[in-house]
Amino acid sequence: MSESTELVDEVSGSGDGHGEERQPEPDAGSGVLRVFGRQLKRLRVRAGLERPEFGSITGYSVSTIAAYEQGRRVPPPRFIDQADEVLDAGGVLLEMKEEVARAQYPAFFRDAARLEGEAVELHVYATKAVPGLLQCDEYARAVFTMWRPLLAQDVIEERVAARLARQEIFSRMPQPTISFVIEEAVLRRPLGGGGRSCGGNWSKSCCTASVATSSFR
Repeated sequence: MSESTELVDEVSGSGDGHGEERQPEPDAGSGVLRVFGRQLKRLRVRAGLERPEFGSITGYSVSTIAAYEQGRRVPPPRFIDQADEVLDAGGVLLEMKEEVARAQYPAFFRDAARLEGEAVELHVYATKAVPGLLQCDEYARAVFTMWRPLLAQDVIEERVAARLARQEIFSRMPQPTISFVIEEAVLRRPLGGGGRSCGGNWSKSCCTASVATSSFR
């Protein structure tokens, strides 16, 4: 059975690249990240590894390892794969990989991200900002840099990485049918500050998602 899903962008409830988040920012040390962190630390201690040694093996700094164990940062999939193998976790960490990945997104968008990843049809209508699936690094970074209240730099980096990772949908097999209806003003509207902007040349520099299953109007 065909499943059609319409989603708002994670910038705000209405998909506005300039809007403020409608719900309070979740505690980064709560929920699945804190559970993952406790398991990670328990497995590291069981393996007899100190943070510096574990960090050296996996290629991450001591402070980053500490942040993962304390649930203050979202570990990337590559780290989870390494940690499960190095710590002989038997898949314990890998089982949490999907939920940890969802923690990269603001709370209000996590269910939407899950549906987006499962959808066989996706239809987006954008009136205020370029849809997240079509944003390049520069555009996404400008969106999150202008977020109010201001986001910490490490949070901006996580949000940008999470947004770009969503574009994996374009290489998924079987490929979903995707359509975007974007108002012309969105493509012409400058975005950013400090003498820098992107938006007017978006169609040339930012739209890298050119696949047979997508249509643009």
